[in-house]
Amino acid sequence: MCYCSYTSFLGLYPLLSRGSLPLVKVEEISQTIDSENFTVQNCVVFSGLGSTTAITTNAKFEVRSPKRVQIKFDEGIIGTPQLTDSIVLPENVEVLGQKVDLSPFKGLITSVQDTASNVAKTISNQPPLKFSISQTNAESWLLTTYLDEELRISRGDGGSVFVLLKEGSPLLLP
Repeated sequence: MCYCSYTSFLGLYPLLSRGSLPLVKVEEISQTIDSENFTVQNCVVFSGLGSTTAITTNAKFEVRSPKRVQIKFDEGIIGTPQLTDSIVLPENVEVLGQKVDLSPFKGLITSVQDTASNVAKTISNQPPLKFSISQTNAESWLLTTYLDEELRISRGDGGSVFVLLKEGSPLLLP
């Protein structure tokens, strides 16, 4: 079962907790639940500077009641960046509240793109970076407050809210 999600829990991924990052876009936030093996995988896919990558957390869950599950995170994975076809430089970017005009740098894109392509080819041959999640803050619980065939709304132990739509749901925007 795969869900696309919205969450108020910005601490889920440290990069998201800093708000909008210049030149980096969050492409997708998803959660995959394996109810047979009692595992859950959260994933955020980022794109920017001519590549895409994903940060993933893996956890095991235990059903404590019909509405409550206990979750224990055990592993994080930073995916190997994948080179996209080209680098698209925006007209401007906001840094520390000020817009910076990037148009003077457009002429450098070809050179940067060639270098990035060479670096990405080298990096893409490397395996993803896996790391253990420490026991501190590795456990949490979720209380499902609404559930139907398309939508799940849950609250976390830290007051966070999770709104998840099932993959393929007509509620998802194209």
